[in-house]
Amino acid sequence: MPTYDYECSECEHLVEDVFQRFSEKPLKKCPECCKHKLFRVMSGGLHVSVKNVNTIGQLADQNAKLNKSKIAEGEAKKKEETPQAPKVWYEDSKYGGATSKEINKMTPQQQKRYIMEGRK
Repeated sequence: MPTYDYECSECEHLVEDVFQRFSEKPLKKCPECCKHKLFRVMSGGLHVSVKNVNTIGQLADQNAKLNKSKIAEGEAKKKEETPQAPKVWYEDSKYGGATSKEINKMTPQQQKRYIMEGRK
């Protein structure tokens, strides 16, 4: 059974933690000034019901689907803000990238070719 808070619009008296069923009508009469000026105060509760969701993971998946374009836009902005340095030709796997052990195992001709052309 949910709890509600009521406030009087006339005398600003606050009635807290009133247990009521959903089917019951809201209170109207203020216990302080006896006028029919009470209204329910909307506040965030601890219990939230989300349609077709049983776990936090499902809720995250659902939100990711709904906000797909916003997420992609945010990732693109991050990439633009932090550009990566261009790769150096000798670090490319096709050209060079030999370790010191590999270079030591090369013949002098292979070492020369590696230095001049960047190829193993």
